[in-house]
Order: sequence, then C-alpha cells, then structure tokens
Amino acid sequence: MPEGYVDLYCERLAPGWLGEPLNVFTNLLFLVAAVVLARSLSRQRTARRDDWLLTALVAAVGVGSLIFHMAATKPTSVLDKVFIAIFILVFFQRWLVRVAGAGNGLGAAGGLVFVIISVGIGKVVPPDTWNGSVLYLPAILGLAGVAGWTVRLGRDGARQFALALGVFLVAVTFRSIDLAVCDSFPWGTHFLWHSLNALVLFLCCKGLRRASLGR
Repeated sequence: MPEGYVDLYCERLAPGWLGEPLNVFTNLLFLVAAVVLARSLSRQRTARRDDWLLTALVAAVGVGSLIFHMAATKPTSVLDKVFIAIFILVFFQRWLVRVAGAGNGLGAAGGLVFVIISVGIGKVVPPDTWNGSVLYLPAILGLAGVAGWTVRLGRDGARQFALALGVFLVAVTFRSIDLAVCDSFPWGTHFLWHSLNALVLFLCCKGLRRASLGR
C-alpha cells in the first residue's frame, strides 16, 4: 500500500489516478454549476464581487475534490475539505450582511461563532458518525436557519434556500451510506453526494443573489 494512500470510499478498490472514476467525473458538475453562475453574473451590470468569489469557490470545490479522488492521498484530502469550508463561511457571512442586515463586523463574528460550533460538534460527536458526514451537521443547521430566516423576512431567495436544504439532506444521506451499500452496489453512493452537492452550492448562490436584490 503506498505511503499516505487514503481508501475511504466504496468505489475505490486499488491505488491509482482513476481508481474512483464516478467520484472523479461527478466533480465536473461543480465546474458546470460555476460556468452557469458566471454566465448569469456576466449579464448583470451590478454583479457583486462576493458573488464572483462564491462562484469561483464553487469551481474550487470541484477541482479540490477531483484532485483528491484521483490521487487519494492525505495531502490532497485537505483540498477535499478546505474549499467547501471556505465556501460555507463566505456564504454564511455574506448572507448575514446582505440578507439579515448585519454589518461586516457582525457578519464576521457570526462566521466565527459558526466555526466554534463546528469545532465543538467535532469534539463531542465521534468523527466516524454517519460515515464521517457529521462534519456537515453545522452546515445543515446553518442552512436551515438561513432558509427559515429568509422566509420570515419575506424575501426572494427563500425558495432556493429551502430547496438547497432539502437536496443537501439527501446528499448527506448518500454520503453517509456509501460504505454500507458496497456489497449490493459496488460503485457506492459517494458520487451522488458530489452530484447533489453541486446543485446545493448552485442554489445557495442563486438564493443569495435573489434575496439580496435591492440591497
């Protein structure tokens, strides 16, 4: 076994750059989502810089995850987590500012609280819970809060956030059962996590833009 090799998913049977073809190629959906978002932004004269940043992060999530699932090493596993973590923090902070009406400082404080809660959950709950998907519990709770508060404010974008939450719950379910279904479905279900999560990030970006119109 190569040093530093990571074997975490049902689809991977051996080391190699194409040991997880479905997990690799479904990451291209993040790039598709980023292209669609970028084309939409390019048609808007008032497109915000943070919308462009979030769009770039959608692409970065796909690239980082693609590299990890090709190389399957501990160093590249960082790429599989860091970009999605940055996207979550930037999205949550910008929602606090643009939709909830918080200032940049208060929005940053909200992001810090989110990090503290995430670390706390990681300390209390065993990391292998839900096949490691417990890592995304703070994101689920945060997105539920975003959707609910946007509905309460009566703002556009609530529909996209609510749909993103529903899709994210299904995506996390598929991520969680990946190893459990290996015997009956040798490809596993992690590739469905990628496919649905690309849609979640797309909906979050669209919802933020709609909820922020006129602000």
